[in-house]
Amino acid sequence: MLKRVVSFGLAAAAFTSFSVSSSVRAESTDARVTPEVSSLMTELTVRVSRDHISPTKASRLYAYVASAMFLASTSPDDLLRKQMNAAPSVPQADSSINPVIAALAAGSSVARNLFPVAAAKTTFGERRDQVLQSASRDLPAKEVAASIAYGIAVSDAVVGRAKTDGFEEAKTMMPPETKGPGIWTTTPPGFQPAIDPGWGTLKTFFTRSGDCTLPAPPTSGDALSPFQGAADEVATVAKNLTEEQKDIARFWDDSRGRTGTPAGHWLVIALAATEELQSTALETIRIVAHTMMSIADAFIVGWKYKYQYMVERPVTVLQRSDTMWSSYLTTPAFPEYPSGHSTISRAAADTLTSYLGVWKFTDPGYGMTEESLGSFDVAPRTFASFDAAAKEASISRLYGGIHFTIGLESGVTLGACIAKKTL
Repeated sequence: MLKRVVSFGLAAAAFTSFSVSSSVRAESTDARVTPEVSSLMTELTVRVSRDHISPTKASRLYAYVASAMFLASTSPDDLLRKQMNAAPSVPQADSSINPVIAALAAGSSVARNLFPVAAAKTTFGERRDQVLQSASRDLPAKEVAASIAYGIAVSDAVVGRAKTDGFEEAKTMMPPETKGPGIWTTTPPGFQPAIDPGWGTLKTFFTRSGDCTLPAPPTSGDALSPFQGAADEVATVAKNLTEEQKDIARFWDDSRGRTGTPAGHWLVIALAATEELQSTALETIRIVAHTMMSIADAFIVGWKYKYQYMVERPVTVLQRSDTMWSSYLTTPAFPEYPSGHSTISRAAADTLTSYLGVWKFTDPGYGMTEESLGSFDVAPRTFASFDAAAKEASISRLYGGIHFTIGLESGVTLGACIAKKTL
């Protein structure tokens, strides 16, 4: 596995490089630092935001695009590749294939095929042409043509896997009909129906992610309000919320339409890190693919337990005694336990740290469009490490009034487990 340990701020001029894993095809390794990978993936987050793609669906899309790029640029004996669950069977590449060109062709083709909004398909077709033209400069035409053809073949295999991952079946699933004290129900102000109750049935991207388990949440002794104690803490925090805590809650909100969703936020953090640290194209592809697949699995496993335990939200508990109580952030339409932000942020941070070590960075609001940066009033935030960013992303949900501490803690534990399974 690739590994580099660094401790540089954004202003650091020096950088440390590391060698590509021997599992990458050495005979065709492109060691150039190229912007095309970042360009393609960043465009994906912008389209996800503008087209209001949900967090769960966005995580799946990012993972498929990134995994296609990874599969097109590695050999069958790659150790990370061997950990993939139901990995699509892709044709063997020969030494004439340029792995970066193949990866860009594969990723852009998957984006074009799987993006759910028809207008975006034209966008990704145009972006595919742009990145391929840029990356293939000075390369022999025959090599470029063969590499693009190979990338498209990989894309076809990945799209085939997407058609059998349970996504279509999950669309029709309904949440459990269980009712009673402590059980999730729709929440104000919109009282929307449950979002993606079947998401936990999708195939994970890594085989061992599904081995991570989560115990039932602890409850108070009050049979009529089993999460009253946890909700009282939320109310106390909300009553004394500072301006900085409000800033933190807004910064990590990452709701659909405002950013590229939580997964997209971490995607752009990963891209910024690899760019500043001068990772090569192949290194960036590996790091991003591993991170995105871990995040996608964190959503799948997290959603499995959300709808297994069906824990009610703080607003439901607190409005029993105070009908005017409201959370700082709007409560999302799915159960509380575990916290999705906590789960995916911990999985992302642990994965990124395993490759890049301790990286101090300033996040200007990664994944946000210019429109949402202005309308949602967020200022840049600086973090000492990926770990520090993940911790703040987690606690932001308590500040937002939409999660109990038990939801945060369980999410951190689950996310760490998912990351550990592939590290």
